[in-house]
Amino acid sequence: MNDVASALSRRTLLGGGALLTAGAMLGGASALARPPRRRLGIQLYTLMALLDADFEGTIAKVAAMGYKEVETLGSFGRDPAYVRTVFDRHGLVSPSQHIMPPGLYEVFDAGVAGRIDRATFERKFIEAFDFDHVEGLIDKCAKQARALGQTYIVWQISWPSQLQSIAQIKQLIVALNRAADAAHARGFQLAYHNHDQEFKKVGTDVPYDLIVDGTDPAKLKLELDLAWATKAGVDPVSYFKRYPGRFKMLHMKDVAADGSVRDPGTGLVDFRRIIPAAEKAGVAHFFVEYDVPTDPLRTAADAQKYLAPLM
Repeated sequence: MNDVASALSRRTLLGGGALLTAGAMLGGASALARPPRRRLGIQLYTLMALLDADFEGTIAKVAAMGYKEVETLGSFGRDPAYVRTVFDRHGLVSPSQHIMPPGLYEVFDAGVAGRIDRATFERKFIEAFDFDHVEGLIDKCAKQARALGQTYIVWQISWPSQLQSIAQIKQLIVALNRAADAAHARGFQLAYHNHDQEFKKVGTDVPYDLIVDGTDPAKLKLELDLAWATKAGVDPVSYFKRYPGRFKMLHMKDVAADGSVRDPGTGLVDFRRIIPAAEKAGVAHFFVEYDVPTDPLRTAADAQKYLAPLM
């Protein structure tokens, strides 16, 4: 290299270094930094039995694992102001609750624990979600959500018995739109959580698609449960592309080939592919969930260790 070229090369290098330094001083270094990490949360249903035995002690353990957000079942049959105090004390925020008005949590608790039979469990749930009185249901949940500082109220289940005909599905859609209006009027956002039954065709129609297409996109958002969708043979990414902006939350749950729930990273769900696609589609909250695990704390800890590096 001749002397002129060498001098120009040095000047260019030094100039570039000066620009980088100046950029760092002006805050431009942020462009070179790693993007902010997505916050990993947990649906506290995963730890339901432990919460019943020691609510604050269990919340403290969740926070110590590194979780930042929690999704609730109403206020767990407790005073929501107390629940909020516990979350605040341990540095947790709660963006969302599954509908659990006063009185229903006790039914849910008994059903999960097997103290009541499945038929009674389903009947009482359907009664609580009476389509003719959804405004009252949402009003009760909104009072809990306001005390908890939440944004989303989630309609967490439609039973298979409610999805047997197009007429039934249309009744559900009408109820969801009314519930969404009621939530919106009270300053909240309604969301819908799926199981696998919504993807089983009724004639030539997919109930889930009818629900999404038949509800107000501004007032009803979606919480996609990855395990149930995968069990039904659905590709979550294809739904993100089909309905951008509708999905705001995910349940980070895994599933085995036989349809049973598994810890994240041990089943069929491709989290590495799904997480960035979900964020691109507008998902803002990612909640670990496991239905009635045998060792809830181990499940919560293992899920956090596997998923946190992907967030």
